[in-house]
Amino acid sequence: MLAACARAPQGPAPHAEFLVANADSTFWVTSDVRGVRMRGAPMVLARDSGRFQELYVSDDDHSYYDAVFVGQRLYRRDLISGDSTPLLSDGEVAGMAERFAREHPEERPLAADEDGAAQPRTSAMAELHVLEIFGRYASYEHLTDIDIRGGISRHAAHGGVIDLHSGAELTVRDLFGAAEQARLVPAAESAWRSARDSLLAVAPGKGDAARSAIAHFEFSPGSFTLAALERMPQVRFVVPGSGGGAGGVTIALPAQNVTVPAWWRDVREQLPLGTPPLHRWPRERFELVARSDTTGGTRATLALRDGTHEWPVGVVQGPLRRVFWLDAPALTREGRDALVRAFDEASLYSEQTRIVQAPRLRGRPLLVPVAHRRVENRRLRPETLNGRHHRDGAPARRGRRLDAPGEEAR
Repeated sequence: MLAACARAPQGPAPHAEFLVANADSTFWVTSDVRGVRMRGAPMVLARDSGRFQELYVSDDDHSYYDAVFVGQRLYRRDLISGDSTPLLSDGEVAGMAERFAREHPEERPLAADEDGAAQPRTSAMAELHVLEIFGRYASYEHLTDIDIRGGISRHAAHGGVIDLHSGAELTVRDLFGAAEQARLVPAAESAWRSARDSLLAVAPGKGDAARSAIAHFEFSPGSFTLAALERMPQVRFVVPGSGGGAGGVTIALPAQNVTVPAWWRDVREQLPLGTPPLHRWPRERFELVARSDTTGGTRATLALRDGTHEWPVGVVQGPLRRVFWLDAPALTREGRDALVRAFDEASLYSEQTRIVQAPRLRGRPLLVPVAHRRVENRRLRPETLNGRHHRDGAPARRGRRLDAPGEEAR
């Protein structure tokens, strides 16, 4: 309140209309002669060629009483047509479910309201998390947890980038060209060797378990995500871990700057300038500013300012990912109606829903320790993918992402 008084706005607020997105919500801000208004909705949006798409995940559940098989599918929904298109799914868990059905024809799949065993003999689960969205391209992380009593136990994680039009998984060459791939991949491999050597140097003091865990990390040119700094594109390779003490863990290598591709022009204005605690989205006559708090950037205070005056907008959960300006390109009548409808629908989402982006959690992957309840495939939204529950009564599985080299990685 004191800060608001110290920055009391003078005169009418600038005319502006835009969407602000964080990890799991979108906020619609309108500023005109009536003042500044903000409306939030628990959904994740992407924008390509002026058209908005909603991203969401759905459980793909083929479980039995003593065998849990739960994967996830990523979808995009066009806000105007309402049509949903599958983009990405987990083939390993689905394949295990098919084999189980063939080998156990006497077993019956669980109904939607049936409970499974408290400690199932077989548990195979997978999760998809969308990390960042740049136009038609989205970075994702895929986590897999498999535990078979008396058999295999494997926890794996890897990252990648997909095309939101086709669902195709992309390489560095697809996004930035052959020359950039030839430059970036060897540099990343060299960075991983240095990081691995640093880890091995301290491993003798940690014992055989530490050396074994390091051996389960393997560099892959296809395991990378997209990032941005000061509106410039970056590539960050992520070394996946699989099995042993590396299960469910990824090591993120230092981000590398990359030559700006043609498709980046449509992305640039969505991204912030500056570094915490202040981010800026400048426009011709004003700018949007976001000030992070001092508690790790978990809250961001938004305001419009024109150099001499400032108009408060509101406080949202941080960090902020992108801003969609609704006048560039301008919304069509059809697009506006679709956006209003999407916000209205999202306000009715229940606690049993989830969306695609969620805060990362620390710790080893956890499997279901209580009775498994089957979840029907449905459009899933935000609340239950925020780390509290994976589904009814079952804790979410936890992956870890470490920055290397560094003390935490060691």
